[in-house]
Amino acid sequence: MKTMIIVNNGLEECEALVTYDLLYRAGIETDLVGFTNEIVSSHNVTFKAHKLLDEINPKEYDCLILPGGMPGTKNLENDERVQKLIDDFVAKGKYIAAICAAPSILIHKGLLNDRKFICFPGFEGDLTPEKEKAVKDGNFITGKGLGAAFEFSYLIIKTLLNEEKAKEVLNKIQY
Repeated sequence: MKTMIIVNNGLEECEALVTYDLLYRAGIETDLVGFTNEIVSSHNVTFKAHKLLDEINPKEYDCLILPGGMPGTKNLENDERVQKLIDDFVAKGKYIAAICAAPSILIHKGLLNDRKFICFPGFEGDLTPEKEKAVKDGNFITGKGLGAAFEFSYLIIKTLLNEEKAKEVLNKIQY
């Protein structure tokens, strides 16, 4: 299994990096795929992407992960390459995981209609979110926000590998 986390300016860095860290600990190959090489988060934290969005082969990936944050979520939603990736992953039945404000991108595309999901309060539009911190429905995994990053990552690991590995990772970090 191979995942990509799309990283761009204005994102919530912890939603991206905590998820990356836990997937890494689970042994899931994960790339931080950036709009640019250097990313500046919504909290002015600077870090580097592993690869550029224009240089990847989407066919190599099994799961697309979208972190939230503002204006990062709007930057993701307004990018044609990200929209194409989402459409491609949906068409191929691949997994898409989004946390915090990022599920709103999927909501605006109508992808979460009639599905269970969660997002940061205020980004649900006309839909009714669940109460859990993280939810999986079909090929979509959603998380409420930074405080749910562990549950969100747990669901990704459980989905891509198995529940035993997901529990093992959380136990090792004393969660």
